[in-house]
Amino acid sequence: MKKLMSLMAIFVVSVLMVSMVSALDDTNVKFHKVEVNNVDIEKTTFLSVEEGEELDIDVVLLAGAAGATDVQVEVEIGGYEYDDYENLEKETEVFNVLPGRTKSVSLTLNLPKGLDKDEYWLRVRVMDKKTTTQETVVRLSVEPTRHGVDIKDVALSPGAKVQAGRSLLASVLLENFGDKHEDDVKVTVAIPALGVSATEFVDAVKMDDKNGLNNIDYEDVPEMFLSIPGNAAAGTYKLDVTVQYDDLRETVSKSFNVEVVENALFQTSDKLVLAVGPVAKTVAQGTTTNFGVALINEGTSSKAYTVEAVSGNGVTATVSESLVVLSPKQSKVVAVGVTPSASAAIGENLVSVTIKSGSESVETVSLKANVVPGQSNDSFNLRNGLEIALIVLVVLLVIIGLIVGFSRLRRDDEEEEQTYY
Repeated sequence: MKKLMSLMAIFVVSVLMVSMVSALDDTNVKFHKVEVNNVDIEKTTFLSVEEGEELDIDVVLLAGAAGATDVQVEVEIGGYEYDDYENLEKETEVFNVLPGRTKSVSLTLNLPKGLDKDEYWLRVRVMDKKTTTQETVVRLSVEPTRHGVDIKDVALSPGAKVQAGRSLLASVLLENFGDKHEDDVKVTVAIPALGVSATEFVDAVKMDDKNGLNNIDYEDVPEMFLSIPGNAAAGTYKLDVTVQYDDLRETVSKSFNVEVVENALFQTSDKLVLAVGPVAKTVAQGTTTNFGVALINEGTSSKAYTVEAVSGNGVTATVSESLVVLSPKQSKVVAVGVTPSASAAIGENLVSVTIKSGSESVETVSLKANVVPGQSNDSFNLRNGLEIALIVLVVLLVIIGLIVGFSRLRRDDEEEEQTYY
């Protein structure tokens, strides 16, 4: 009887264990297929990879009869000394797998350039909230890449902020993580937006193979100067560092931001200063009065200006010079003659004087001519002569004042600049 009871107990426990395993299989999710760089890991013992290589990991999962919820796939490489700085672990978002269906997920893992020539295990795990984590291992045979050069660091002087008209010094540190020495490596630094660049050739960037290990070695590039144009606008520009190696077949590049500060001493301008005598005058019908308009070129290059005068209501306007060419700091007075006809309307009339540079309007001046009934020619001729002399005197005084003022400003700027340097 006791033997019969024992046999029945063993039978019941066996049935329960089978039920538990069956339930686990129904609710669990399993590996169906794992590929690394398109290689099925079940068909290889070792997968040869190169340091610095990118691994494409494709995982296909199969769910049991009950499906799986809150599933996550994780890949990890352990044993790397600097994994605190270069992450060798990736994981997917949480997802579900329908009952009896497969689910494919992909992950990418970048191998560091500093991996030793050795064997590493790539661990692929699948887990959810409640069931035991499943893991499969891919054995990686890490080999040094044949040709491998990278930009380890770039130092800029006086820094990432430079004033227009000054030079930017770039120092580049190259890293050889390959299996070969690299000869005649070309290094270029450039700011394309400013049209400046500098190039240096490095005779050899060697690799360090002490004690039979392929260790990373470094090489300093001779300093390169970039002359920032003096008229460069203030702003942030992209600095490109490009390295060509392996007989210039391979290229690696990095970009950095450089801030350029405007330098007022080098800025070009087309600054036109106008000085006008009286802007309102009285003129009799049938006579002519003259307004004086002085043009002063305060820019840094010679400029040509056209002068036009327009009026109406029986009043005609002319200019003594329609084309004025001024060198930097040069000035010239243009006389604007205003003549009301004998039948011109009595009262205030506007005369518009426009100064253009090419087809672009630079300045517009409005003059007022107060037309009165005509009188004897002799009295008005004398009056007009006195008015012209007065206009010329006023304009000359204005020009002299402007020149003296601008000279003092420039002298103050130069003294401040000398004190700064």
